[in-house]
Amino acid sequence: MVTLAAGVAIALLVVWTASSFVPLVPGGVLAALTVVGYAYTTGFAEPSLAVAVALVVVSLFAAAADVASGMVSGRLGGASTRTVVVGTLVGIALLIPLGPIGLVVGLGGTVFVAALDEHDGDTREAARQAAYAAVGALASAFVQAVLLAGVTVAFALAVR
Repeated sequence: MVTLAAGVAIALLVVWTASSFVPLVPGGVLAALTVVGYAYTTGFAEPSLAVAVALVVVSLFAAAADVASGMVSGRLGGASTRTVVVGTLVGIALLIPLGPIGLVVGLGGTVFVAALDEHDGDTREAARQAAYAAVGALASAFVQAVLLAGVTVAFALAVR
């Protein structure tokens, strides 16, 4: 039988998984804190130490993947590190007035403009680099959601 504390922890993990699609919500970090908090309430008896550590590691990996995916995909597309970092900052600035679309437009637009400058107006190359960066930024939410869904299921099985 699941205790009230376990039920609350599972519900929180479901919320953190869903929050993967909400910008600037650190779902992976919050999931790790939820696992540690629940383990603390049970005196680290449930889930086992090995399971708790594994769940925390996967949760933190999900957080890292969310942060780094736009940058990594931009680099894989051929954009310079400086361009991707500036694009990420512009995307975050546009996130406030425009919401999630601002992040994608800011990152992709910055990479596109910088690539045009670097490649003497080659719009095909600039569009390719911008697409890589934008797709990576969008894909990060799905990667984080899948990882956190796995954490939620594993946690629920470990505490039942």
